Amino acid sequence: MAASNGLADDARRGEAIRLFAQFVREHEADVLNFVLRMVGNQDDAEEIAQEAFLRLYESLGKVEVETESYLAWVYRVARNLVIDHQRKRREAAMEEERIELTADEGAERPEDVYEHRTTALMVREALQDLPENYRECLVLRFQSELSYEQIAQVVGVPVSTIETRLHRAKRMLRARLKKMVGG
Repeated sequence: MAASNGLADDARRGEAIRLFAQFVREHEADVLNFVLRMVGNQDDAEEIAQEAFLRLYESLGKVEVETESYLAWVYRVARNLVIDHQRKRREAAMEEERIELTADEGAERPEDVYEHRTTALMVREALQDLPENYRECLVLRFQSELSYEQIAQVVGVPVSTIETRLHRAKRMLRARLKKMVGG
């Protein structure tokens, strides 16, 4: 009896996967088009639509594939992912603007403004090249202005590790910046 239940479960799972694949074929272009119109970027739209269908796939067995609510559900997931994406993009743009304004505050001449913006861009690029654990420590220390002890609590490592990571991160950042300016 247990073997027949296993076979029945496998058959149901196989049927659900078949219905899911058919659903994706029928609605993938429409969902992608919706997301593309919302975000305006093909690469971002494809990534978001793929994530929406992945979440849908992960819900197999919890929601009936053949129901009308399934289509609404995938659109709702896609919409929520778009909202998250736009929020992150807005936050990044606001941060970039804040950095530029901060750089511009002390500048009086246009060439000073240009130099500050160029420097800020180079620092951001060099920072992105650092390994995540080093970048994280630098951002927490110099952008969020956390103490070494607070960073250690956030990251979950001893203060001595934070000291080491910050020292190495600053050295790596200096080296990358020196390389970027050709020196």
